[in-house]
Amino acid sequence: MLGSGVLGVTAAYVLAARGHTVEVLERGPVSGGECSFANGGQLSYNSAEPWATPGVLKKLPRWLFHSDSPLIVRPRLDVDMLRWGLKFLRNCTPARAEANTMTLLRLGLYSRLKMAEIMTQTAIVFDYAPLGTLHVFGDEKSLRHAQKQFEFQQTFGGTHRVLTHHEVLELEPTLADTPRTIAGGIHALSDAQGDAYNYCVNLAEYCAAKLGVQFHYNTAINALETDGNRITAALTSKGAFHADAYVMALGAYSTPMLRPLGIHLPIYPMKGYSVTLPFNANSPAITVMDTDHKIVATKLGNHLRIAGTAEFAGYNHTIVPGRVKPIIAAAESLFPRAAWSAEKTDWACLRPSTPDGPPILGHTSLQNLFLNTGHGTLGWTQAAGSAYLVADIIEQRAPEIITQGLTLERI
Repeated sequence: MLGSGVLGVTAAYVLAARGHTVEVLERGPVSGGECSFANGGQLSYNSAEPWATPGVLKKLPRWLFHSDSPLIVRPRLDVDMLRWGLKFLRNCTPARAEANTMTLLRLGLYSRLKMAEIMTQTAIVFDYAPLGTLHVFGDEKSLRHAQKQFEFQQTFGGTHRVLTHHEVLELEPTLADTPRTIAGGIHALSDAQGDAYNYCVNLAEYCAAKLGVQFHYNTAINALETDGNRITAALTSKGAFHADAYVMALGAYSTPMLRPLGIHLPIYPMKGYSVTLPFNANSPAITVMDTDHKIVATKLGNHLRIAGTAEFAGYNHTIVPGRVKPIIAAAESLFPRAAWSAEKTDWACLRPSTPDGPPILGHTSLQNLFLNTGHGTLGWTQAAGSAYLVADIIEQRAPEIITQGLTLERI
């Protein structure tokens, strides 16, 4: 297993539980220490709209170069970013957005079932709460647009309730403190929340103790050695590791790792930010999605996690204060009595994003290399379903859901 984030650990668990001998290579000192470490915490099984939509296309001109917008591009001479951007624009048609929504929803709802199995089988604890996600809207137009999207998703298995202003406050009373207008909301009933980092750490410990999985931490993968159409070794800072099969779960770093092998993944890093502060009685208990500002607020144990924004700046982990400020401002306007004066922790990660939205799973041109990468903002949501699909593909089983729209062949 190449990588020990939420995708790698979950795939390691599924393969080991099926009787395979599994070793995991991870450059960091712990599982889940990078993109999974301080993400938004929401398991958005029922919220499947990709970034590439006609609606986003209309907003791009005013978003791209404003420092406080939900999406920003840092101008740079980057051919990969340009190629990714052109493919993104091609996916902003109604037909492609609808097809990608169906693919994301199919994988999301399957992941919900598989996450339930993992929790039952392992009994690991990670501040899980099946409360759904509350999407709030500042005007009727935005609410109506989202209602149509959720109604479309419901035809494929999603479940939701449309809420009036008063019903929103009944579901999450702390929103009564906001001076902002809330026209109404949508409660995505199938969604949940949980701490991805705690999940990774605890599932990795379970895998090591119960299933014999070996985790090699502080082990940087430098290259993959090949012979013909097979990988023969993973060359690392601690020597060569050999296996019958290799699963690529390096997130945004999957692209540069595979490029020398002639495998070109349309995955580009989309930097996301989060802020973590103590939870108090005036913080939301349910996950709240602020659709106007594209941020999410989630209770994770004794903390409140605020996450959002998308920044295209290459492989740059720098936390830009100007990107953190609007996240805090938007969340504080919704929950003005939360613990804003307490010490806060800022964080940034590189989400491995595809231009159409769905991840890339399964076969490559190399016989023994399999992909489990490109999940963008939905890695936490899709980890369980992706792990089972990739395990089925490795074992040459028929997957439980169709894989159309999820494989490298679509690109």
